[in-house]
Amino acid sequence: MPSHQAIIDWVTATGLRPWLQDLTESEQQLFLKRYHQMLEEQYPLQENGQILLAFPRLFIVARRME
Repeated sequence: MPSHQAIIDWVTATGLRPWLQDLTESEQQLFLKRYHQMLEEQYPLQENGQILLAFPRLFIVARRME
């Protein structure tokens, strides 16, 4: 990811949306500020200036029995 803010932009458009909608504007700003701080602590910049964000996914392949 290019920046910590890019991570926030990504998750606020997807997974965080249901939680943020229940907060007031000021609560959202406070939450996102703290979230940004935590991202900086947990995901340091790499030598190339990017952030390596582990994003585990599960892929399932199914086949129909013939």
